[in-house]
Amino acid sequence: MKTEINEYLSQTDLNRLFIHQLNRVNCTKGYLIKHLPPLAEIASFHNMQLAILEALDDSKRQQARVDEIYAILDSKPSDDGCEVVKAVIEEAYQFGNHSGKTKIMNDMDIILYMCMIENLALTSFRMLKLINQFMGNERIRQLLTECCDENIDNDRLFTLISEEYLAQKVLD
Repeated sequence: MKTEINEYLSQTDLNRLFIHQLNRVNCTKGYLIKHLPPLAEIASFHNMQLAILEALDDSKRQQARVDEIYAILDSKPSDDGCEVVKAVIEEAYQFGNHSGKTKIMNDMDIILYMCMIENLALTSFRMLKLINQFMGNERIRQLLTECCDENIDNDRLFTLISEEYLAQKVLD
């Protein structure tokens, strides 16, 4: 027989939950800022390189917003719980840098992982927006909405680039 446990969140607990999730986003953005430039160098398709650099610029803007959220909440970032994010980004770099594959395979792997990373970040920002609904901070809501919008745009961009890339390779 299943026992139901009633657990309620105080505002302090809600704030800690929010910071816990924010730390993952902070880790993701910091790691991307460090690792996207070499990933762009590996890509052989010019438009993909440009898209990766655009994602880098967006990550820097998002990192600034995340820093602002930490300041609003009078909190400091932590890297706790970032192992999965780091593993996905490292795998993207390793797959893209694998010399035993064709350029097309490398490029498509990079696109796949960039889409995964964008969707991971989008899901994290959406979770933060959900938690913030119960915290009621309008400025944080706006900052998170801007981050979500950028991630949606980047995901669409990488999808369009993959279509363009494949169309070009099929025609060649």
